[in-house]
Amino acid sequence: MRYSPDHKESTRARLLEAGGALAKKDGFASTGVDGLMAAVGLTSGAFYSHFRSKSELLEAIVESELGRSLDLLAGKADEQLVAVLESYLSAGHINQPARGCAITTLSTEVARSSVETREIFERMIIRIKDELSAHLAGDDAAWVMLSQIAGAVMIARAMASEQSRNDLLEAVMQQCREMIR
Repeated sequence: MRYSPDHKESTRARLLEAGGALAKKDGFASTGVDGLMAAVGLTSGAFYSHFRSKSELLEAIVESELGRSLDLLAGKADEQLVAVLESYLSAGHINQPARGCAITTLSTEVARSSVETREIFERMIIRIKDELSAHLAGDDAAWVMLSQIAGAVMIARAMASEQSRNDLLEAVMQQCREMIR
């Protein structure tokens, strides 16, 4: 069977999307090649025509997922950034980790990964920090905001009480608004 010229690229994109969602939902370590390939309707043997190893897949997921986060921030006016942050610090984001930010779901696994994976993560996080910095009082404030919002999402996901989660998210959002002004 002859495939279109962009078939391999589109399959890889589907693998990254499905792999990112599975890794964010269930953790990368527990995401098996068989499950990933089944999610996109392929056999596990086809995996190796796209990635040399599962580690290489993690690197690609980190770059792709953090690239999505960067795209959400790029070129936004202050009011648009506030809207992005309100969505980030929302119950919808908390309740749907597979559709959310990879920083909050994959950081601990990236920390235990190869130097190459950590370097990709670092490069992308710095780019995200730089986008935030344009709206704030410099790099230090951007690092604080980035850590604050990611930490709030992680903590909120671990809380049992919806009221406590909402209180946390609203408090952090209020601080973000003040930092942007």
